[in-house]
Amino acid sequence: MRTLILVLLATAIALPQTLVQRTFLVRAETTTIDPYSGMTHICVLVYPDGKYRLERSSQTEAGRSAEVLVYLDQLPDASLKQLDSVLDDPAFGNIHTPEPHGGMIQDLDVLMLSVPRVNAIQNLSFETAAQRKPFEKALKPFINWMKDVEKRKVRVAKGESSDNCRAPMVMYRSQAPLPSRDQNGPDQR
Repeated sequence: MRTLILVLLATAIALPQTLVQRTFLVRAETTTIDPYSGMTHICVLVYPDGKYRLERSSQTEAGRSAEVLVYLDQLPDASLKQLDSVLDDPAFGNIHTPEPHGGMIQDLDVLMLSVPRVNAIQNLSFETAAQRKPFEKALKPFINWMKDVEKRKVRVAKGESSDNCRAPMVMYRSQAPLPSRDQNGPDQR
């Protein structure tokens, strides 16, 4: 019985998948630590229609909880097209990063991204600017786009609680081969 379950699971995992519906374009977050100004965390979640959620928190004193500001807005068409262009760039799509290893990190400058692709979610994780260096040319347009979004003048969404820009679930469909019909078998009508 265990063997059958393992075979079925292995078959399901090995089958090609395709995206059912793109529920978001990108989820990104940055965390930087400056010895003078403290820690700053920013996340952004962009939906296919251009609506976005941005959260910004700053912590200046150790042990003091950070205040989180939430912003909800609509990207201008030009900004949305720019983002689509960056995400569709093959050089950007071909970036792969190893899993974060944790531990003590010098010069913390985190950039994490999740981008739903046709067959899987592209997850990128950089803990320092030095780790991004080999991919600088492909990442620079995205980083510039994110800085532009951070600079937008948007009112704080009062009463909106922080969820760290939690991305909605992305559904993939396995593409199992269709069973062949036995020409000599019993009629299944």
